[in-house]
Amino acid sequence: MTRAALVLVAVLATSPLLAQAPPPAAQAQLRVTVLDQTGAGIPAAQVTVTAQGTAPVNIAADERGLAAFPALPIGAVQLQVDAPGFVSFDAPITLRRGANTQTATLKIEGFQEQVVVDDAVTQATGSAETSKVLDESVIDQLPDDPDELQAVLEQMAGGLGAVFRVNGFTGGRLPNREDIRQIRFRTNSFAADNHDAGRVQIEIITRPNVQAWNGNINANFRNDALNARDAFAATKTPQNIARVAGGVRGPIVARKTSLRLNLDRNESNTAANIYALRPDGSPLLGFVSNPSHTTFGTIGLEHALTDMQTLRVEYQRQQNVSRNGGVGGFNLPERANNRDNGNGQARLQVQGLIGRSTLNEFHVELRNTWNNQVSVSAAPSVNVLDAFNAGGSGINTRSTQRTFEVADNLDFTIGRKHATRVGFEVFGGRYRYFDARNAAGTYTFSSLEAYQAGTPLQFTQRIGEVNTSFTAYQTALYWQDDIRTTRTLTISLGVRQEMQTLIADKINLMPRLGLTYSPRNSKTIVRGGYGLFYDWYDSNLYDQTLRVNCPGYPDPFAPSADASCRGSLGVGVPIVQPGGRIQASPSLKMPHVHQASVSVERPIGANLRAAVGYQTLRGRNQMRARDINTPDPITGLRPEPAIGSVTQFESTGRSARDSLNVNLGYAIPRRQINLGMNYTLARYYNHADNATQLPVDSYQPDLEWGPSAQDIRHRMQANLFLPPMFGFRVTLNGLVYQSAAPYNITTGVDNNHDQVINDRPFDATGKTIGRNSARGSARWGDMSMRLSRAFAFGVPSVNRAARSGQGAAALAQQGGGAGGGGPRGGGGGGFQQGTSRFNLEFFAQADNVLNRVNFTNYAGTMTSRLFSQPTAASQARRVQVGFQFRF
Repeated sequence: MTRAALVLVAVLATSPLLAQAPPPAAQAQLRVTVLDQTGAGIPAAQVTVTAQGTAPVNIAADERGLAAFPALPIGAVQLQVDAPGFVSFDAPITLRRGANTQTATLKIEGFQEQVVVDDAVTQATGSAETSKVLDESVIDQLPDDPDELQAVLEQMAGGLGAVFRVNGFTGGRLPNREDIRQIRFRTNSFAADNHDAGRVQIEIITRPNVQAWNGNINANFRNDALNARDAFAATKTPQNIARVAGGVRGPIVARKTSLRLNLDRNESNTAANIYALRPDGSPLLGFVSNPSHTTFGTIGLEHALTDMQTLRVEYQRQQNVSRNGGVGGFNLPERANNRDNGNGQARLQVQGLIGRSTLNEFHVELRNTWNNQVSVSAAPSVNVLDAFNAGGSGINTRSTQRTFEVADNLDFTIGRKHATRVGFEVFGGRYRYFDARNAAGTYTFSSLEAYQAGTPLQFTQRIGEVNTSFTAYQTALYWQDDIRTTRTLTISLGVRQEMQTLIADKINLMPRLGLTYSPRNSKTIVRGGYGLFYDWYDSNLYDQTLRVNCPGYPDPFAPSADASCRGSLGVGVPIVQPGGRIQASPSLKMPHVHQASVSVERPIGANLRAAVGYQTLRGRNQMRARDINTPDPITGLRPEPAIGSVTQFESTGRSARDSLNVNLGYAIPRRQINLGMNYTLARYYNHADNATQLPVDSYQPDLEWGPSAQDIRHRMQANLFLPPMFGFRVTLNGLVYQSAAPYNITTGVDNNHDQVINDRPFDATGKTIGRNSARGSARWGDMSMRLSRAFAFGVPSVNRAARSGQGAAALAQQGGGAGGGGPRGGGGGGFQQGTSRFNLEFFAQADNVLNRVNFTNYAGTMTSRLFSQPTAASQARRVQVGFQFRF
């Protein structure tokens, strides 16, 4: 590994010999990006910079909202931005030598303007929402692989899941890094247009209409030669990953219509580590290769309908093929399955002003998703709890989902103090499933000793196959008014109504309240809010009520040699009893969450910003399952003796989460230094971790109240973006520390004879211990590092025009200069894209760069010889190298 690293450094160090250094910056350069509140550029906005003792310099923003000033005096200047139908922006700024960037987000008449300086901003709105913004200088240092980019952004959002929106659309794969202009993190959003409670929203805004053709070619490579050995592997496992991607974008009709094309191909052959026990109890270590390939393509068209209206049309398609999935850990090679899945989606969006003070955004999405999965082996499955799983996986499924989404947002003002948004969303589609799983049956053994004796605890089998087809629709209406009561206080009032066809409960009103208070002559901002959030009844749960509810499609239980198991079938019950049903409660309601929060934010000095916030969530009517045909604890008989379990989905669960969050952000934009740290102290309890999880005692399901699987008490993550040093850029991000996660302890036998193997032991007082009562080990030091160096060469036509006398006008029209307004800069390697025609970036990225061994997957079955021991660890250090060429 050391030799490979030296070769990489040597290549990066000698590359400047082939590159032409960009010309030095003259005085100060300023790039201003003018956006509306949706993140779209405002074309033709008038941007004026006035320095003391000099005449004002005025430039009209191009169709992307970009205005570049190539040569301005250093020091204090006045920046003014004007656009028809928007509130004018007028503020002093300080220009430093070299590149300066500024983003002004204008609001329509009556809104308060927002200024984004480089990498972060705290919005001053009434929705109690805190927003952090990553601009292009930070985005350039993130991974260019969309899947790796999503993982990094989720980590930066706190690691507990996030909702991604790309230009207002939810779902789908993230765009190529080259197409992203801005990334915004929204937390504690009580806006009425928000459906999700307690989750960070990550909004991605792509680059708008371009007026010069440009493109990029990316290639990433990973080989086990640079990787470390996994902690539970006997040898270093083979790995080969190659990803090649490229894209072009440019105008079809100048200043009117532009086209964007992207193609991505990923070929990989990774290995899944097996850590299990042999039948004699000796350890079994090995691996199975998992070859796969993914193809992803995008074509997009952006067209200016008018000076104030923009049409965007996009089509994406992704195809994934993988082999030998489902293997690893306790699963032996014969448990492999093959998968073919993908999706195609078409999107249309119309966005712009109606009149002078009304902003409208309308979009439609059509989506087709498919998934086919089949077991490699047709043999019966054999599961020995927390020891090994052999035989076939028993998987044979096919599914297609054809869905749509229609949404519209209308923003307008009433007077100068009311900023109002109204809108609607409609989702729905047809869902088709084919299921013939577990056709050969599954034997379950409580321990290795039971396996050696040939006494299975349980045998289950599904006889026959089923096709289901149904439709489901959801809709939402919302209204919100941001009221600027005084110069120091803004209040947001809103209401949202949701309903869906799968639940009879149709009236689900959700009030929303938010406020922002900033004392006069103070930099402190206090925010607070409350909101009610409903959630959907998932179509997958509804499908199960159709699938396991058909004559001739039972789940029979065969007896074993275990007398207690055989006795659990009840007196007078056939030796092989038919399976049960899965059904929904007739009184099912939509789950909902009450969310409230309060936070205080304040800058400390010129470069440090601190925020402290408390959030509480209380879930009601949460989905959970209960066996309503469980044997009577006294008689041992089921209410319906002729069938087995009857799993009923009910909306009777609860959840409670409280968290205290401390966020520190340190930034020196002119030196390209950015440091962010986030610490969370949290407590998360619920009745069930998923809606299909049955309780130990279905007669007393409330006894399941306990820690959630996501109950992480302490969590700290950080990200660090360093300035160029000797031409190199370094980025660090990841998990600094995380306290132990909970896991469940079970006896490994069917103590209460309900044919569900989830029983927990008794404590010293004779009571059943709580769910998720054990804890694993803490994790720390799981950091990723990216080292990059970029070089610029070639002289673009805009520079030749500037040298020939057209000067600033030519540069401003190109949108270049300090901000790199044409094709974007090359990863912060000390140059700006606007001064060079070609850019080449080399990088090396290491995940888990410290090669920390963080244990996971603790065995919770008491009959296992691995009980209370870790059976896996976080991935060992993985290194990939690559390059990106921009033109």
